[in-house]
Amino acid sequence: MVKDFDVLVAGAGPAGSAAARVLAGRGLRVGLIDRLAHPRFKLCGGLLTAKSMDALDRVFGLGEADLAARGGLFHATPEYVFLHQGRELLRGAAAEPFRFVERPVLDALLAQEAVAHGAEPLFGRVVAACDAAAGEVLLADGERLRAGFVIGADGVNSATRRALGRGDAARRAWRENLAAAIEVELPVGQGPGCFPRQVRAPELHVGGPCVPSAGYGWVFPGPRGAKAGICGLRRRGEDFGALFRDYLRLLGVAGAEQIPLRGHPLPYGNALARPCSGRLVLAGDAGGFVEPLFGEGIFYALATGAHAATAVLRAITRGADAADEYDALLARSVRPELVWSDRLRWLLFAAMRRFGPAPIKGFVRCAPDALAQMVHGGRSFRLLLPKRWAWGAELGPCAPLG
Repeated sequence: MVKDFDVLVAGAGPAGSAAARVLAGRGLRVGLIDRLAHPRFKLCGGLLTAKSMDALDRVFGLGEADLAARGGLFHATPEYVFLHQGRELLRGAAAEPFRFVERPVLDALLAQEAVAHGAEPLFGRVVAACDAAAGEVLLADGERLRAGFVIGADGVNSATRRALGRGDAARRAWRENLAAAIEVELPVGQGPGCFPRQVRAPELHVGGPCVPSAGYGWVFPGPRGAKAGICGLRRRGEDFGALFRDYLRLLGVAGAEQIPLRGHPLPYGNALARPCSGRLVLAGDAGGFVEPLFGEGIFYALATGAHAATAVLRAITRGADAADEYDALLARSVRPELVWSDRLRWLLFAAMRRFGPAPIKGFVRCAPDALAQMVHGGRSFRLLLPKRWAWGAELGPCAPLG
């Protein structure tokens, strides 16, 4: 027997839970599939920008108090620091605070919200294959599920993305634009394996031999100490683990060679131009929707998950073309930011390779308030113009932007 749904959502991270919350909240039969039960490990700095907070409110009806009580929110600060080769370039304060959450707790909360509003949890189930034309998902245990639409939000190693069938060239392009990311959380202290100081503000490290030439490092407040990580494109023959240990030494961490490392690939400028095929729509990391300058992923997962749900809802209720609706929503909101962020990234990296720290120093000091607004979503990566985010009128429990 084949079990039928209106929509199947593969992946119960922020993108999948956002899609399931929107659709189940509209009374549709939604199956929410994930290979693991919550809570589960997720390599992530856990930083929430103002636009992420807005998305959590619009999609889930969750505010800061809810996250503090139930969603792993443990710290907030408006301060930030930019550094080059360990030397401070700028220390500033944004108008909006940066919030920090424990990702396993946040992800569990969002999945719980989707289930509480009617999504059927199919956790501990592994997607083996997806038939985009038929809207079918084959699970690893042999069970076959069928739906009018499938939303693939199953991460960077997405099984549903294979159903796009774009060929070897597309797969090579995807792999070439994947970044390597490593992050550790260390207790604060003076012994081996400890971070030597308290971290109260997010730090972004660029340039130098200890950070990828096409990438960055970060130090964030963590719930049990300090989180340090690097992310970037691999150079041929580069030992990313050795690079990360050098970065830890730059930060003053003793015994770096003994610290166990955990890494993960990350989309880094490879958002799919057409993340749809047949009855399949991709969102979040599965579609490559990560901002490629600062590596922000939570907001883009929430936004593309909600947009995918809106497009599918319009297809079901109005007979619209889901792919066209999704493309239109992405074009009005997410895609321009990814395009202009990518252009800015390569411009800054090329300038740093040629001229050293001067370009990045000039960039972060030219208009720090506007740059902070760009990160938080009030201004665009396109020439720092004011930004107004587009949301579908069907979205969530809160009033849309229009």
